[in-house]
Amino acid sequence: MTRSTDDVRGVLTARSDGVEVRFDRWYPTTPQDLWAAVTEPARVARWLGPLYGDLRVGGAYELRMGDDVPGADDTATGEVLVCEPPRALAVTWVFPNETVTRVDVELAVDGAGTLLRLRHTGLADDAARGYGGGWHACLDQLDDHVAGRPVRAWDVVYAAAAPAYADARPGEPA
Repeated sequence: MTRSTDDVRGVLTARSDGVEVRFDRWYPTTPQDLWAAVTEPARVARWLGPLYGDLRVGGAYELRMGDDVPGADDTATGEVLVCEPPRALAVTWVFPNETVTRVDVELAVDGAGTLLRLRHTGLADDAARGYGGGWHACLDQLDDHVAGRPVRAWDVVYAAAAPAYADARPGEPA
């Protein structure tokens, strides 16, 4: 069976602690390889941005999603809450001028590949729509990386994905 991540949209869900953005994406690789793609700094830099820090429980990280400059406006920081290779990673997520939220990534074998479930929780409604388009673009870039294709530019992928989330309401697929 051939699967594609080209048409997989995220789901926004209202919760008591804010809005959750959830993606379930299938990748044609092993959990170990996908784990490496989302946790090893050299591989993360190829599709998301330079990653610094210590990815162990209690460790701190810094993800520079634009220029590789400490403290830039497009840098996420946080603490590692869960790290169980190759199946679960949870971190706090702090972006400049935003409240602290949480990102969980879970991996599971699914046929001849791996299912990645990404949940970003504690978001304000407007932020959730932006993160919907943003995570959609990032996961498309991860697909490029894992498949061995050239990774498309984030701006291009985001421009294509973001309109689907502009009017998304919690509880409805984007």
